Amino acid sequence: MKACIIAGGKSGRFGDDKSLFVFEGRPLINHVLDIIKPLFDDVIIIANDREKFSFLGLDVIPDIIPDLGPIGGLYTALEKISCSRVFILPCDMPFLNREFVEYMSQIPDLYDVIVPKSGGHFQPLHAMYGKSCLPYIKKNIEEKKFKINSLFDESDINIRIVGEDEIGFYADPFFMFKNINFKSDLEFQE
Repeated sequence: MKACIIAGGKSGRFGDDKSLFVFEGRPLINHVLDIIKPLFDDVIIIANDREKFSFLGLDVIPDIIPDLGPIGGLYTALEKISCSRVFILPCDMPFLNREFVEYMSQIPDLYDVIVPKSGGHFQPLHAMYGKSCLPYIKKNIEEKKFKINSLFDESDINIRIVGEDEIGFYADPFFMFKNINFKSDLEFQE
């Protein structure tokens, strides 16, 4: 299994390039990378600007279909990466919990998707996806359903929901899944 960091967003609400925005002395993407790098043999960035992330020393794969948002990054990861499943994470979730990521990555490969759900909401950018999801992702893109959550409505997809009891054993889900959309989100304290 490989990990992919989705980092191709336009950061419109944030006002600056949030992937490289310095928070607590490091770019936001480094916070994610520091948590997951010890857990995976291979971490790949999905983004259209390879040069921007060259300082990380990682492979950067551009979106196959630009400007689709996170579903485009997920589609690219599953289409281009040579492994049966991929752990997808965003570049703007600096409060990840390493032990929880490790726990999720050790769930047996019996499902098409392994995704946390907390407070009634899926965390589609903190999830594992199998290549078996590709036909559904392609169909959703063709039907202009660009929200990843629409995949979870497919009756044929075998989903393992990681519930609040499992999540809470490792960290507060509100804190752990906090993604940064506005600069004010960085003022959040646990």
